[in-house]
Amino acid sequence: MTGHRTPNWGTAVGEDLMRLWKRTSLILLSVLCGAMFVAAHPLGNFSINHFARLELQPEKVRVHYVIDMAEIPTFQELQKLGTAPVSQAVLDQFAKRSASEFSQNLAVGFDATRISLTVVTAAASLRAGSGGMQTMRLEYDFDGLVPQSSAANHRVTFQDGNYAERIGWREIVVLAQPGITVFDSTTYAGSLSDELRNYPNEFLSAPLDEREAEFSFTTGAAPAGARLLQKRQATIGAARRDQLTELIAVPQLTLQIAFLGLLFAGFLGAVHAMSPGHGKAVVAAYLVGSRGTASHAAFLGLTVTVTHTAGVFALGLATLFASEYVVPERLYPKLSLLSGLVVAAIGMHLLIRRLQALFLPQPVNRDHHAHSHGEVEHHHDHQGAHSHLPPGADGSAITWRSLLALGISGGILPCPSALVVLLAAISLHRVGYGLFLVFAFSVGLAATLTTVGLVFVYAGRWLKASTRFYRLTRVLPVASSLVIVTAGLAICYAALDQSGYSVSEVINQLSARFSG
Repeated sequence: MTGHRTPNWGTAVGEDLMRLWKRTSLILLSVLCGAMFVAAHPLGNFSINHFARLELQPEKVRVHYVIDMAEIPTFQELQKLGTAPVSQAVLDQFAKRSASEFSQNLAVGFDATRISLTVVTAAASLRAGSGGMQTMRLEYDFDGLVPQSSAANHRVTFQDGNYAERIGWREIVVLAQPGITVFDSTTYAGSLSDELRNYPNEFLSAPLDEREAEFSFTTGAAPAGARLLQKRQATIGAARRDQLTELIAVPQLTLQIAFLGLLFAGFLGAVHAMSPGHGKAVVAAYLVGSRGTASHAAFLGLTVTVTHTAGVFALGLATLFASEYVVPERLYPKLSLLSGLVVAAIGMHLLIRRLQALFLPQPVNRDHHAHSHGEVEHHHDHQGAHSHLPPGADGSAITWRSLLALGISGGILPCPSALVVLLAAISLHRVGYGLFLVFAFSVGLAATLTTVGLVFVYAGRWLKASTRFYRLTRVLPVASSLVIVTAGLAICYAALDQSGYSVSEVINQLSARFSG
C-alpha cells in the first residue's frame, strides 16, 4: 500500500509563479506585437499622396492618376459615405463621382493649348492601416486627344491642382511609347514610389512635391543639344511601425491586456517626449534659471498632461463631426506657431527682467542684510542660494501664470498617433479604452518633462549653493532666458516653414533691399 505523500508547498508555489509568468508574457507579447503587424503610413497619418504618369501615344496623352490617402483623410471620407462597413459598390460609386472633379483639376497643355480629359477607368480600394483603421487607394485613367499638328516637336505641360493644401507625396513621371523620344523634361521616367505602393527611405523626411511638369517630344530623333529623358532610382524603405496605434487594435481586449496596454502607452509617451521638440529645453532652461521647486515641476507636468489630452480630444471631435471644415494637418502649423509665440514671449519677458536685475542697481533690503552678520561679499537666503539681491529682485521668481502658459504651450500640439488611436477607438467601438490610452500616453509624456524639470531644479540649487560657481549663477538666469527665446523663435520658424512661408527667402529679400 502506497502512503499518502505530502505536497511540496515550495514546488507548488514555484509552478504557480511559472504559469503566471508564462501567461503574463503571452499577454504582454500580444499587446506589444498585436495579432497582426500593420505598417503605419510612412508619410504620416494625415497625408494625401499623388502620382501621375503621362503616357505619350500618337493621337492622345493618357494620364494614369493615383491618390493614396492615409488613415485620417480616409476616415474623413468614409464618414461622408455614411455606411459602415463600406461595400465595394459604394467605393466604386465614390471613385466615379470623384473622377470628374479630379480631371478638372488636372491641367494638360499641348503646344500651349489645354486639352480636355475624359474618364476611362475609375477604381477605389481599402487597405489595412495602423490602429485598425484603413487607407484608401484611388486609381484613374484619363485620356486627352491631342490636336493635329504638322510640327516635328511638341511641348506638353501638366499641373496637378487636387488637394493643393494637403500635405503628402507628389510624383509625376513620363512614359513614352516606342518610336517617341522625350527630351528637355523637368521630370523623369520611372516611379520612385512604385506608384505610391512603397516609399523610398531617403525621401521620407523631405517627400517629393512635384505639382507641375513640362517636357518636349518628337517621333524622330531629338534635336541637337537636347537633354534626353532621365530615370531616377531610390531605395525602398522598410515598413514603419506605430506601436501606440497597435495597442488599440488588439484582437481580444481583456482586463489584463488593457492594463498592460496602458502601461506600455505611458512608456511610449515617455519615449516620445525624449524625441526632438516637446519643450524639454524650454522646461529645463526655465526652471534652472529660476527659483524652481519640485511643486513647480509637478504643476508643469500636470498642465502638459491635461492640455495634451484635451487637445487630442478636441481635434478628434473636430475631425469626426466637422471633417468638411477641419483639415488637421493645417491646424498643426498654426498650433505650433501659437506655441512658439507663447514660449518666445515668456523668454523675452524673463530676459528683460533678468538683464535689468543684472546691470541696473537694485534697492538693498536692510532687514535681510541684518541677518548676514556683516558679510560684505554675499549673503545666504532662506533657500540656501547666494545673491547680492533680495529674494525675487534678480527676476528669477516663478509665477504660476507663466508656468501655466509654458505648460499649455508644451502640450497644445497633440501627437498624430494619439489622434489615430482616438479615431480608431471610435471605429472599433473601444472608446473608453482609447480615451485611457491617450491619457496614459499624455501622462508618460508629462512625466518625462517633469523629471527633466526636477533634475534641473536640483542641479540649479546645487550650483547656487556652491561658492565656486558664483559667477555662473549670476549669468545663468540670463543665459537660460536666451535659450527660451531661441527655442520659441525656432518653433515659430518651423511652423511658418510648414505653412509654406519661407522665412529665409523673406530675410534674403529684405537684406537685398536694404543693401541695395
